[in-house]
Amino acid sequence: MKYPLVSVAIPTYNHAPYIEACLQSVYDQTYPNIELAVIDDGSKDDTRARVDHFLATHADRFTNVIIKSRPNRGVSATSNEAIAACKAEWVHLLGSDDVIYPEKILRQWQAIQSWNEPRLALVYADADYLDANGKKYPKKQGDRPAAGPENSAYRRLFLQNPITNPTVALNRSAFLNIGGFDESLKLEDWDCWLRLSVKHAIARVPEVLAGYRYHPHNTSRNQHLMLHAMLLTFAKFLESHGELIPVDIRKENFKKNLHRLYRWAKNKHPALLTSIGIDMLTTPFRTPEARNYQRYAEKLGRQVQ
Repeated sequence: MKYPLVSVAIPTYNHAPYIEACLQSVYDQTYPNIELAVIDDGSKDDTRARVDHFLATHADRFTNVIIKSRPNRGVSATSNEAIAACKAEWVHLLGSDDVIYPEKILRQWQAIQSWNEPRLALVYADADYLDANGKKYPKKQGDRPAAGPENSAYRRLFLQNPITNPTVALNRSAFLNIGGFDESLKLEDWDCWLRLSVKHAIARVPEVLAGYRYHPHNTSRNQHLMLHAMLLTFAKFLESHGELIPVDIRKENFKKNLHRLYRWAKNKHPALLTSIGIDMLTTPFRTPEARNYQRYAEKLGRQVQ
């Protein structure tokens, strides 16, 4: 059987404790024809040295290897650069503190072939959650979307992001054609998946194919930063594509975010509680707009470091 080239893009920054396990997980893939692209975002630890050491004895496994170091520009810019450097039609984007399981690339490639969906731009799967030492957290997956391609996925994504990043495979052309990740945002992925879903299908493979690692430096652990970024993401999408989101979904989303804001404001910004309370009472009777999210994002942004 002929296996087309598939790329794995790894943006990395100060992940020396995890990068070798990440690279080993790519090396262990059962899919044979893999290009590896690693962009080091100006790491201050010995991440790059560990990458070089690994590839000194493992580079022959890969059809092509791209490796580069440059001054720090942030995860969005580094991810964009790594994906743009790849040659394959499909790129598996992998954080350098995460791992993929041996069948990940093969299973997603097989699924893409079986679906034969020309609009497909993103494929994801389920994931384990790992601690800093690689031990699995006993975390339930919860309700998951149906298997296979989904058109108009922006309706689901506006309410919840079911996509765990180390499970992602991207159609490179579709990703680049929408401008890649917005480098001005701290939460770059959710915004990108929403924009992709406007013109493309998104699909789930219903298997656990990766491990997402929780450790003290995860951006997702900074709740204030994440809330601020979510508000900006929803505001941006409504400004560009508000007509795609039904009123009931807008209301449900804004209500969820008001509850998040309330929990944050109780300890961090009590003066905001009155405004939040008023919006909680009035949201059922009006349609939330981009400016409603933007107003709170601006207030929260003054508190987020």
